[in-house]
Amino acid sequence: MHFSNWQNKLTALWLTVLLMVAASLVTAWLKQDIHVQTNIFALLPKEHQDPRLEKTQDYVSQQLNNQVFLVVDADSNQRLAQATQLLRQHMAASTLWQPLKPQLDTEKFAQVLYQHHAGLLSLDDIQLLKNQDYTGLTEQSLLQVMSPGMPLSAELFQKDPLLLFPRFAVGLSSQNNHQNIEMEQGFATIHDEKGSSRFFSLNLTESPYNIDYQQRTAEWMQQLDADLKKIGVQSHWTGTLLFTAFGTQSAEKEISTIGLGSSLGVLLLVWFGFRSLRPMLTEFIAVSSGSLVAFAVTHWLFGEIHLMTLVFGASLVGVCVDFSFYFMALQSQHRQVDGFKVLKPVLPSLFMGLMTTLVAYVFLTFTPFPGFKQIAVFSIVGLSAAWITSILLLPRLKALNAQPAIDTLRFIGRARDFMLSHNTLRFGMVAVIALVSMSSLYFLKSNDDIRNLQSMDQRLKQEDQYVRQRFGQQQSSDYFVVHGQNQQQLEQQEQQLLAQLQILQVQGKLQSIQAIGQSIPSMQTQHENIQLLHQIPVSALTDYAAAMQLNLQDVLKWQQQLAMQKPLTLADFSQHPLAFLQPNAHERLVMVQGTIPAQQLKLLENSQVHFVQPVQRLSQLFQQHRIQAQYLLLYALLALSIGLALIYGLKSVVALVLPVSLALLSTFAVQAWLGVEINLFSIMGTFLIIGIGVDYAIFYRHGHDHPHVVGMALFLCMMSTLLGFGLLSFSQTYAIHCFGLTVLLGVIFSFIYATLLTKADHQYNIILKNQQDS
Repeated sequence: MHFSNWQNKLTALWLTVLLMVAASLVTAWLKQDIHVQTNIFALLPKEHQDPRLEKTQDYVSQQLNNQVFLVVDADSNQRLAQATQLLRQHMAASTLWQPLKPQLDTEKFAQVLYQHHAGLLSLDDIQLLKNQDYTGLTEQSLLQVMSPGMPLSAELFQKDPLLLFPRFAVGLSSQNNHQNIEMEQGFATIHDEKGSSRFFSLNLTESPYNIDYQQRTAEWMQQLDADLKKIGVQSHWTGTLLFTAFGTQSAEKEISTIGLGSSLGVLLLVWFGFRSLRPMLTEFIAVSSGSLVAFAVTHWLFGEIHLMTLVFGASLVGVCVDFSFYFMALQSQHRQVDGFKVLKPVLPSLFMGLMTTLVAYVFLTFTPFPGFKQIAVFSIVGLSAAWITSILLLPRLKALNAQPAIDTLRFIGRARDFMLSHNTLRFGMVAVIALVSMSSLYFLKSNDDIRNLQSMDQRLKQEDQYVRQRFGQQQSSDYFVVHGQNQQQLEQQEQQLLAQLQILQVQGKLQSIQAIGQSIPSMQTQHENIQLLHQIPVSALTDYAAAMQLNLQDVLKWQQQLAMQKPLTLADFSQHPLAFLQPNAHERLVMVQGTIPAQQLKLLENSQVHFVQPVQRLSQLFQQHRIQAQYLLLYALLALSIGLALIYGLKSVVALVLPVSLALLSTFAVQAWLGVEINLFSIMGTFLIIGIGVDYAIFYRHGHDHPHVVGMALFLCMMSTLLGFGLLSFSQTYAIHCFGLTVLLGVIFSFIYATLLTKADHQYNIILKNQQDS
């Protein structure tokens, strides 16, 4: 049965499929079942570690991500109060935020502490009691009475005759607060030579990765900023929401830039190549159908589609036009022949071109990165669908005139003929390229910092740094996770860790420590403190009562009733900002920041204490997968070589694989010379180079009859790929920039080397010509 007999049936079937896909997407959109993911870290694989640590990391991440931090600067207390009231009003009138709560109601918290003050002692007082220096202890109390500004009352002397609690409160305040920070109206406030500043923590009501929520909160913040400026108050914002929103906006701009740039570039290419704009319409149809099917299948498989997938999907136009250009260029040489008759003999080469390109994306699915798997599925489905559309559509159309472009680019064919006719020059060129490139790889460096994944705005960085510096929030993301089978064991483990960390802090190796155990002594410590107070001899209390002119019986009654007072528990501490450091009854967090190497902090680990560095851990994971991807690249080349050997014969493998192999070496050599640090995205870009580069070699191998036509077509293919993926090199996200730059260089070298090094298979093309003539 002739090939052409099936064209209408296949076309009708394919149109039916496209209509069904479109209808399903429209239905899902109306039902709001289409989900676009913007969390950049959703691209990363989940770590396989202790489930408890995974759960804790999710908890800490959620605590940090669901907050936005605001600092307002004013030149007077009055304007600062106005700004606070204005913020309250804006938040009360909006559903975008949870109700604004004071960070700490100091008076209420002090009352809670005082109700459980029996076992709350300062470190100095504990040491005096342990040394049985009761004279020194009472002298501290006498000095405190004589201190100016010390509020004294009969009730205070009755419940705390030795004035132990005020000394504990002073020690607690100096230990936990920045030296200039005061709590006013429940919010951290600074008054200094720079003016007055106040710190607010705003809690989100939705995910910071929700695009619609990002837009609504951005508008809300802009309105608040405008109202604050009217009263002379400056605002500074930071938080995951802002960085994510910038990443979303940046990605959207890049999508439009890549799409527009690629479209304009292809527009010029098709006019140059075929003196007609009709290919733009056919390519639009092919790309649209491919993207439509790819979107539907990807969303169905993953339950969502990542914004980054759409960024790469926008570049799809740069690859799928390769097959169209190749066919249209060949069709221009047989204008009087039916399009499907022209297609039939070249269909194997077009199909092999598709398969070798898809191999690149198939190998991406072997990576553990959800993001790469999603991009691979999108690209495999999209390219296949676009290819089918092109194959069914283009042969129906009238042949275009590509002769002017062929004549203009005839120098490519001449250069190819010259190089292939001088074997010594060609072999020498291969040797020099291989030697220089391989020696340059020694200077190639890598950068696996996970923070390169997300684009950063310089202004946002400055705002974030200002907030942290102003309020001493130079908090790193590193922390210890302390486990305990019960509350007592948990508190003991935390106290042992704090004792070790405080030594490092005294040595200047740690800048700050945040832990519940710094503010709320363990139950055991409180009971021990009460026991120490019970051991104060009556004689010492008698002398103290006389010196202070207190009723001795009241003092002795205080000592007797110490054991009856309830100790301070975590439930009493729940309103404190540090209460989040106990995620559950068997776990506490100790946040640390300093210049000490992480390896020294890891020495403090044991079966119940674990040191966690989320950013460092993800970067190490990124590095491991980059190394795995490098091996996967070698496996891909090997698999491709085996496949080509089975199809074209063993002797043809070197000729088909050598150009792209040299292109990969040259690509990394140039990046080494430019000082570009590679990462996982750079390696992933090489998979695309393999698929496209081998296409060029295959097309040249089949292009014996029309070498100048093939050269012109592949030049257009190369340029369209550069416009599609090469534009990614201008991305503000360093990782995507690396991907784009790698593809940019790799495709150029693949085209040059395939043009100069790949010989045509004369016998194969004679067979194709006979088939075409028949």
